Amino acid sequence: MTLIGYLTRTHFAEAAIEDALPEEVGPLARALVLVDDEPGGAIACTRVQEALDHTTISLARTDATTPHREAIPRILQALGDIQTRTLIAIGGSAAIGQARLAAEQAIRRGETLTLIAVPAALCDFGLARRVRQAQGQPVACPRPDQVIADPTVLELVPPRRLAAAAMEVLVHAIEAYASPVYHPPADALALEATRRLTRWLPVALASPEPHREALRELMAAALTAGLALEKAVGGVDALAHPIKVELGPDVLHGDLHAPLMAAMADFNTEAVGERYATMAKTFARSRREPHLSTTIGAFARAIGLPATLRETGIDPARFDRFAEMAANDPGALANPRRLTPGDCRRILEAAW
Repeated sequence: MTLIGYLTRTHFAEAAIEDALPEEVGPLARALVLVDDEPGGAIACTRVQEALDHTTISLARTDATTPHREAIPRILQALGDIQTRTLIAIGGSAAIGQARLAAEQAIRRGETLTLIAVPAALCDFGLARRVRQAQGQPVACPRPDQVIADPTVLELVPPRRLAAAAMEVLVHAIEAYASPVYHPPADALALEATRRLTRWLPVALASPEPHREALRELMAAALTAGLALEKAVGGVDALAHPIKVELGPDVLHGDLHAPLMAAMADFNTEAVGERYATMAKTFARSRREPHLSTTIGAFARAIGLPATLRETGIDPARFDRFAEMAANDPGALANPRRLTPGDCRRILEAAW
């Protein structure tokens, strides 16, 4: 069992749900479990219930389409109804993000809330400074008190969904590394996440059966990238968010991130060209590409993801609205170059 104490208390191991979670919870009478629709979430939820057989578990379900303004009061009401201050979030960004927003609201009320995250997908594990709401601005939220990272939960994730989630993680690592904020530990974490993810994702996708070593390394990469987000995200995240809201659940964030990252890299090169060159060298691949934009595009094609926005079905007539929203997003402020609506429009056109 690996215990990591940076930013929060993280247990990382196969069977961490069974081995670490009961120890963290202790003699707890009641807990609320919030689970989303990630493919591995249902099995992870069953494993959590079995591991905490001396605790009375109440279940609440959510998904990425549930408005946060509706979900948060329901979560806090459910905690009050069963008289517990322990919330266990199982799944991906929906469950963990909403749980963090609930914890933030509890603090505003002068209440305490113990939050445990059990990731069932490749995501930031709740380690980023802010939670991005489905509508509105990102909100600074407390991180989980504990993270139970068990890579075996990824065994039920379909390859297409795994690839898209990994691409989102990869772009977050690239954006953290390119950020002008001075943070050498986060830089090292971002490079390590990129190296590990680009090495092991093709292995996991090529295996006809769950490849436990590859899945473990992918979860380790996601954890490492999440830790790097102590530094920042940037313009790609700002551009992807309004498009994802428009296209709905059939398009995954990772489908948008590769074409947007390629176009953003060309835009940012004059400010951080050396960093992009270093990042491109970190990719595990058989042939070397001259620029990060071509490197990221080649990697997307190799793992079956769109390399252009055209492939996602987005309507370019909406680019002006997306560009205006992106330029006013906090992620745009962390970009290595200042982003105006006109810049965002040109990046969208380049990604198209």
